[in-house]
Amino acid sequence: MDEAYRIQVLRDYVVYCVESKDARVTKFHYKYMPYSRKQSTIDLINRAKKRKIIFEPRILCLQDTEAELVEYQNIPLIDLYEQKRNDPNVYYVMALAGAYSLIYFKKGKRNLTFTACTLPSIPALIHFDEIDPTKYGKGKLPEMHKPENWDELDWKIYKERRDPLKSSVEIGEKLGISYQTVLTRFRKILQDCQIWIPFFPKGYDNYVPYVLSLKTEYELGLVSELKKLDRSNYIYKIDDTLILTLFFDRRLEINSFLRLEKKGVIHDLRVSFPLSHDNVLEW
Repeated sequence: MDEAYRIQVLRDYVVYCVESKDARVTKFHYKYMPYSRKQSTIDLINRAKKRKIIFEPRILCLQDTEAELVEYQNIPLIDLYEQKRNDPNVYYVMALAGAYSLIYFKKGKRNLTFTACTLPSIPALIHFDEIDPTKYGKGKLPEMHKPENWDELDWKIYKERRDPLKSSVEIGEKLGISYQTVLTRFRKILQDCQIWIPFFPKGYDNYVPYVLSLKTEYELGLVSELKKLDRSNYIYKIDDTLILTLFFDRRLEINSFLRLEKKGVIHDLRVSFPLSHDNVLEW
């Protein structure tokens, strides 16, 4: 199995997880690779996780989440970063250098209305310097709504089973309910969630991450263009501002977005890069 084929198989697994909302490797193997050894598929995916080509799948439902960007204040905000890391109401915090010093997401007044991890193309259909959102026309991203029909038990099961591969039996024992109840509820929960499974064919540590904030009338087109790249990128929408975590091959690729700003396709562009980040509470 050569490297190009392995990368394609891994991308197929990511697509399978996202589209079927089922992360079981055995199910993927029998559907897409029935004539190869099952253990070979399992070993391939396990090695990919160790190399950070893919990450463990997680289910994501957008709750009432407040996102805040803290502007650059000349010195790193280490104390504030540590405070947010240890705050039980904070889902995620990242220390930055550049236009902003910190970004964090917490339980609170909802201003985060959209989030996504892009599903990349293998091979890449475009490069960063070829991104052109205008070819799709103007369009805004749809708002992602918090589920309205979940009860307290649904939220408990969601919290315990962010990992879709976690055992229903184990969760049932922890919550004091039957595994069948967990399984039935979980199937309903999945209908309102997305599978978040990033994909980085060269390995996560071999990319240069940047955090961009910007505004544009071409939100849908920009997301469509990012999907044509060969690695995942993260998208958040806070009020009318897009926050993009982009993974470049080299730092100079940031110029592609500076050119878009010069053309008037995007505006209010602000650029930062991560110093440190930590998951405090999974979303």
